[in-house]
Amino acid sequence: MRERQEAAIFDMDGTLCDVSGIRHLLHGPGGFRAFHRASASCPPHAWVVDAARAQAARGRAVLVFTAREALHRNVTAMWLALHQVPSDAMWMRGIGDGRPDVVVKAEMLAWAQTMYWPVAAWEDQPSIADLWRDVGLDVTGVPGWGGP
Repeated sequence: MRERQEAAIFDMDGTLCDVSGIRHLLHGPGGFRAFHRASASCPPHAWVVDAARAQAARGRAVLVFTAREALHRNVTAMWLALHQVPSDAMWMRGIGDGRPDVVVKAEMLAWAQTMYWPVAAWEDQPSIADLWRDVGLDVTGVPGWGGP
């Protein structure tokens, strides 16, 4: 049996991708769809992208866990490629899945653990950061949750 590779988990919105300039779209016409379309033009949090590159350089798999629905897979993959973010795998919320983010990401972790050994995470949402700490991951918090 093959040994599982160590992995680092990176959130997308607010962590890798600086969405501070488009958060207002969530409450306007088009809601999540408008927000995710606009996210294609959002800048990265450079220090988080650098952390993802550093994790890859030390031999860890880089896993992107996002609460975005899978229908936004193409724009998400395009953003990651445009900003040269290494990613070995990407988990996304199922289409129409309205469960809380913490439930969705706990399920993503269970799937990921069948293939990888997650040891670290970068996250902006406090409830998800708490989830990662509760399962023993080394968490780097990204400021800005609930900000402008």
